[in-house]
Amino acid sequence: MKWVLVIWLTTSNDYSVYEKFRSEEECLSKQKTVSAALQQADSKMQVECRTRRPGDVFKKNDIVVTRLVLR
Repeated sequence: MKWVLVIWLTTSNDYSVYEKFRSEEECLSKQKTVSAALQQADSKMQVECRTRRPGDVFKKNDIVVTRLVLR
């Protein structure tokens, strides 16, 4: 994975990695899709394709639902 799509709100140095890609073309395609969605939602968030850096941290976007049953 050599390319990442990053997303940020105020400064491009304070970003989160949105998704990782094998090629620049895949990343640019996803960037177009995400940019269009952000524009439609009137969001001020920005996205950009960048080469992956060794220190990039990938956060899992999994949602965990815990259900407790009390008797």
